[in-house]
Amino acid sequence: MISHVFLWRSEMAPGLKLTFTMINAVGWTIVFAPIVLVDRWLETIKARNSETSNDL
Repeated sequence: MISHVFLWRSEMAPGLKLTFTMINAVGWTIVFAPIVLVDRWLETIKARNSETSNDL
């Protein structure tokens, strides 16, 4: 986060700043999206298993 503050306060061209910001956002999306999706999938499986065990 601190690096973004220094990036946006630097003398770099605004277009280049935006490009670096977009690359960073895409990178973090690639890292966190699978974690979030697996978490949602796991919650669905737990809920389904809970319903199945209650039906017995």
